[in-house]
Amino acid sequence: MEKSSFFNSVSHDRVYRAEEWAEYFASFIGNGVFPVPSNNLQVVAGSGMVVTVKAGKAWINGYFYYNTGDLSLTLPVADGVLNRIDRIVVRWDLTERLISVVVKSSTPSASPTPPALQRDADAYELCLADITTGAGVTAISQAVITDRRLDPSICGIVAGVVDQIDTAAFNAQLQAWFTDYKAQSLQEFNDLVSYMESLELLGDQQYNALQAYMNAFKLEAENDFNAWFASVKNVLDEDTVGHLVNMIQSNTARIELIEAVLFNDITANPFLILFDDLDGVVSTGVWNAALRRIEC
Repeated sequence: MEKSSFFNSVSHDRVYRAEEWAEYFASFIGNGVFPVPSNNLQVVAGSGMVVTVKAGKAWINGYFYYNTGDLSLTLPVADGVLNRIDRIVVRWDLTERLISVVVKSSTPSASPTPPALQRDADAYELCLADITTGAGVTAISQAVITDRRLDPSICGIVAGVVDQIDTAAFNAQLQAWFTDYKAQSLQEFNDLVSYMESLELLGDQQYNALQAYMNAFKLEAENDFNAWFASVKNVLDEDTVGHLVNMIQSNTARIELIEAVLFNDITANPFLILFDDLDGVVSTGVWNAALRRIEC
């Protein structure tokens, strides 16, 4: 069937439907989001489980979408034990006759996959971003939001007439870099954690060694003190002064005896005999009364 458009109507003989206008525009304007400004329909983290879709425009199958200001979306409550991927899409709905931004959530899983986009005669969806919603989280950070606007297979950029800018290679390179960067950052973080744990272990070992040394020193000191105290406890009794005086006198006598032997002029087989006095003793030599001895 041949079709042509658009001509003036004469007595309503040229009536055109919205689908015909959309078909016309779709023939030279491709699907996607508009590239200017760069944050056009960008998804950013908000407060708690809320994300914000920035102001911007999109084009789907010849139909125009315009978000005039920041649009807030609240993600569903996170699963308690499993992860999930929430996909933010611009949805063209022919049945409802509107284009709107909605949230699509995957089935919770240990390794979830993004929910499929609907692209049929009734609806057509562009993916703006994928959000990894971890188990039990109560807030979304920018780090878990993956921007999909540059991926032509699920979104893409409106370049102008007929074709889009082919951003597939750039998007693949960007995602590869980001994946590598995340893996490298995770490895560096794990290395740092391991290093800190090794320092903690070394510190514990050194502390335990010091504690063991101090315990051993304490025990040795106690043993030495007990041994010393056992040696002097008989001296340090109630008659301590008397014991000390006796010990001093005894040591003084021994010292004087040694001095007498070493520092007096005695020659030829020296020996020492002490006498209280010379009664009944016949001898030759000089009587040293102070030292009670005969010096010859």
